Amino acid sequence: MALRSCAIIGGTGALGAALAGRLVAAGYEVWIGSRDAAKARLFADELGLAHRAGRIHGAGLAEATAQAEICFLTVPYAAHSETLEQIRQAAQGRIVVDTTVPLRPPKIGTVQLPAAGSAAVETQQALGPGVRVVSALQTIGAEKLATAAQIDGDVLVAGDDAEAVEMVRDTLGALGLRSWHVGPLANSAAAEAMTSVLIQINRRYKIGQSGVRITGRPKDEAERPSGLRVFPVAGLPLFTTDDDLARALIDAIAASGEPLAEGDVVVVAQKVVSKVEGRAVALGCVTPRPAAREAAARADKDPAAVELILGESQALMRVVPGVIIARHRLGHVLANAGIDASNVGGGDNPTLLLWPKDPDASARRLRASLEARFGVRLAVIISDSLGRAWRMGTIGTAIGIAGMAPLRDRRGESDLFGRELQATVTGVADEIASAASLVIGEGAEGLPAAVVRGAIYTPDEAGDIREILRPLDKDLFQ
Repeated sequence: MALRSCAIIGGTGALGAALAGRLVAAGYEVWIGSRDAAKARLFADELGLAHRAGRIHGAGLAEATAQAEICFLTVPYAAHSETLEQIRQAAQGRIVVDTTVPLRPPKIGTVQLPAAGSAAVETQQALGPGVRVVSALQTIGAEKLATAAQIDGDVLVAGDDAEAVEMVRDTLGALGLRSWHVGPLANSAAAEAMTSVLIQINRRYKIGQSGVRITGRPKDEAERPSGLRVFPVAGLPLFTTDDDLARALIDAIAASGEPLAEGDVVVVAQKVVSKVEGRAVALGCVTPRPAAREAAARADKDPAAVELILGESQALMRVVPGVIIARHRLGHVLANAGIDASNVGGGDNPTLLLWPKDPDASARRLRASLEARFGVRLAVIISDSLGRAWRMGTIGTAIGIAGMAPLRDRRGESDLFGRELQATVTGVADEIASAASLVIGEGAEGLPAAVVRGAIYTPDEAGDIREILRPLDKDLFQ
């Protein structure tokens, strides 16, 4: 289970403020600890206003430490020893994550490790065996951490207690950070030393906030059987607004005993994404306008439902009894602008579910959390079941992506007989979504996610589902 209460010791600095913002956004209660308790309380109030959250508190160093299950030590090295002395008693039985880098101005671009080997080892020695010390975050700058964007860089996590390390990695994953367990606490020396190296890179090459990324290929990749595997993610709950979908996926995949592998694609049904993002609308709260009433009469549909369809559409392409085909505000052409009532509930007040506001952004957030937890490069697809012109039946279709190009352009490659392919561009995101739909339950199965392994696609950090939409000037059916 993820830790839900964290303290930031020395939290009034830039790193502490950035870390507090991410923790609160991820649903944690945060305690800001400072030698000056009044200053900490004022700082916490300001952060609370900035993040529109009431879960940030200020206190003295020892009090903040005592309130939390996990404590991040973010003080400069000059205050390291004194701070440890003040929190020693309160920290017993807790996890302390030391982010300290032993920089000694003015030569901060030169590695200067302490006699103990690293600041984190000094922390363990000072706090004693009753505290589980973990080292992390030395290579992620405060400026980068303060943004809401996905962080391009990895966190090196060192510690002697494997359980504590994984608990810290889980927390980092909830913050959208990808981490690697790099061995015992003594190996924290490498991350602490790396900070001075990164400072030199920043200065020499005029780079802002350079970082570390671990690359490579699984050793057993060549031994893996060829072909495609699709398996459902079982054990997920019935989701409601503001549920932590990423955490539920992580827990369910971890419980399956088959962790995610490099190149996997996680396909998640649009309905659960829309539910947790609060996209359910009760029809009783909708007031239809004249245009909705007119279209509803032609389609023999509820005017309130048609009002929602209009609100989600660029245009209505076809309105006949029982059917409304719309061009969705995101450019997709489909029935009812993707608005659906199945698996939503609502009782006496019918409820309809709209698509996520930005399915690509939803996919990016899920991908960041999954990659951070499992330490592999992935793609994520948000899918829905859509009909097709001229064919009966619906198929799984990608409406949002992250980590991949939605098209696989094979033009210029050769066929079996050496002829150059001239027009072969595959809608690989839709193909993968369709494969996943074979195991994602559309009815009462309650299986809203699947993992597709072995699919061939082009990784792309800037992948955008709009690439798969045919431009209007090339629409052959208008």
